Amino acid sequence: MKEETRDKILDIGVDLIAKKGYNGIGIQEVLDNAQVPKGSFYHYFKNKEDFGLQVIQKHGYNSLQYIDSFLSNTALSPLQRIFALFEDMQKVYEEKGFKEGCLLGNCSTELADQKDRFSSTLENEFLKMENRFAACLEEAKGIGELKTDEDPEQLASFIVNSWEGAILRTKSTKSNEPMKTLVKFLRTQILR
Repeated sequence: MKEETRDKILDIGVDLIAKKGYNGIGIQEVLDNAQVPKGSFYHYFKNKEDFGLQVIQKHGYNSLQYIDSFLSNTALSPLQRIFALFEDMQKVYEEKGFKEGCLLGNCSTELADQKDRFSSTLENEFLKMENRFAACLEEAKGIGELKTDEDPEQLASFIVNSWEGAILRTKSTKSNEPMKTLVKFLRTQILR
């Protein structure tokens, strides 16, 4: 029961921070949405900063589950898995009206300069994503699907960095065009 309450508060935090940003929400708003008393919040979190850090980690965990659902799909080749993930992500952002962006990217622009704990936690979550892509790219290279001499870890870093930039641009363009452009160049120039 206790773990369910904590998860419920974190899920609400992920949703609210994705929509309003960390500085745009207060603890009371989280409590009202979770329908839990203030004491419950402080039972699970030391303060708002601790809550924010745990929200970032929760979102990172959720994101890895989503990414893994594509990158571990052995019915597709490794590169097909990556492109299937990107196709699905475009649909997700379109369904959200290009409003929320990526919580990790949003928090990076909002919080990384505020406290070292935020920047190190965010960087750790990005590195986990990069590792997933690197493993898939290494597999693609091993079977000859990826013919470039580039290091899979550097390619993975490029992919995550570029994808985050494309997501940021979708918010301003209100379209999938930045993501489509990235996927086009990945497909025709970089991951071949």
